[in-house]
Amino acid sequence: MPYGEGEPERLFGGWRPLLVAALLTCVLALYNHFPLTFSDTGNYLDNARDIAHGHRPWFFFRPVTYGIFLVPFASAFTLWLLPVAQGLMIAGVVDLALRSAAISLSGRGLVGLFAVLSSVTSLSWFSGQIMPDIFTPVVILLSFALIWASAPGGRTPWPTFALLSFAIATHLSHFPLSGILLLAGLGARLATDPAARAWRKLGSLTFRAGGPLLVALLAVIAPNYVFHGQPVLSRSSAIFALGHLIGDGAAQRYLERVCPVRRYGLCAERADLRADVDWFLWSATGPRARSTQAMARGDSTFLREAPLIVVGTLRQEWPAVLGHSLRATAEQLGTFGIHPGEHSFSAAVAASMERLGPGTGRAYRASRQANRALPVRMATVLHYASVGAALLVLLWSLPRLGGPRHRPFRILVATVFLGLVVNAGILASLSTVNPRYQSRVVWLVVLLGAVAALRVVEGRGAAGRPASAASGS
Repeated sequence: MPYGEGEPERLFGGWRPLLVAALLTCVLALYNHFPLTFSDTGNYLDNARDIAHGHRPWFFFRPVTYGIFLVPFASAFTLWLLPVAQGLMIAGVVDLALRSAAISLSGRGLVGLFAVLSSVTSLSWFSGQIMPDIFTPVVILLSFALIWASAPGGRTPWPTFALLSFAIATHLSHFPLSGILLLAGLGARLATDPAARAWRKLGSLTFRAGGPLLVALLAVIAPNYVFHGQPVLSRSSAIFALGHLIGDGAAQRYLERVCPVRRYGLCAERADLRADVDWFLWSATGPRARSTQAMARGDSTFLREAPLIVVGTLRQEWPAVLGHSLRATAEQLGTFGIHPGEHSFSAAVAASMERLGPGTGRAYRASRQANRALPVRMATVLHYASVGAALLVLLWSLPRLGGPRHRPFRILVATVFLGLVVNAGILASLSTVNPRYQSRVVWLVVLLGAVAALRVVEGRGAAGRPASAASGS
């Protein structure tokens, strides 16, 4: 099948099947009796409320983008619409990616696919959650659609362009993910498609594929510049990087060497630094918490020194840091499922829900999540089983899906698996191994396995029909 057979000009196909698919992704939120939350949910909702009331949002640790997205939903009357909206978005994106790979599912086929994904994978745990993690698979799928499918007449599919731009901007990890997918996808497209190398086509393709990343960069940098006079992606990125280097012990070794000659603030507590990134970043007694209190008093010493310590550590310890990142990436690839501690009661989330209204606060406290009544262990076993089965199906199906007809689908598979590896590498290198990081995208493996099996079955059915029947005579 030639390039450009799949056309991403429509972000949403028929709306009825997509709406049913979206409602299926809400199954876990309905079972929970409340949208799912995470410890950071309160911060995002508070940002949304601040923006809605014209107040200055607090976005030191995270981009303000997802808070903007939440503005229409940050009320007691509209909060339940968020799982539906996120489910509708992911249904439309999946449908678009499949059409871009020359796969057109019927309405019943799409609904059946989402019934499977919502029941045996991690999809419903993220589409029904008030967190930007659902945008990570959007980045992967739309990167494929914009690079590998061609709109009629070379037009840019603006709704897809806009959604990918926004999806990238919702989380800092999406920037390197998008950049690597962009470079790999464009390189592969140019290497295998001579027509794409023509100057006019090359310019259009580069703009369509790379433009969203540039727009996302501006969307995240601009608020930091407007509110704080700093044209950066994140004012806290160096602190997170330092936390990771403290966690694997590299920063301690650097400080041991330089503290006799360079009096960083951390030198005074060098002997007490634990090799624990969570303690460093989130403990009330950790250095980051104390630095935040100091910044509130106008002392930004820690914030100024963190980038210097990070650069110095990387220069001295880069072989150890690289080795640790590779090992952590391999571990993260196989670590997913539902973490019990992340689906339990949170006082910070409860306080944020109370600010939406007493009824919302009571509903949150009565939810199965807040009472540790979600089937977390069973879900983790089910997710591992479904991903393992999907991998076996792909190993069986892909050798049977050769030839130009199935080439777009094979490219989609390659793009998704590259996204899975890059996602694991980024989060394992910049944070720590955590089941949530890979769970947010690993359901794509089951999506691919189901579609691959369907393609093989359809191919066998077509091969078994008489030529006269196949031609419609």
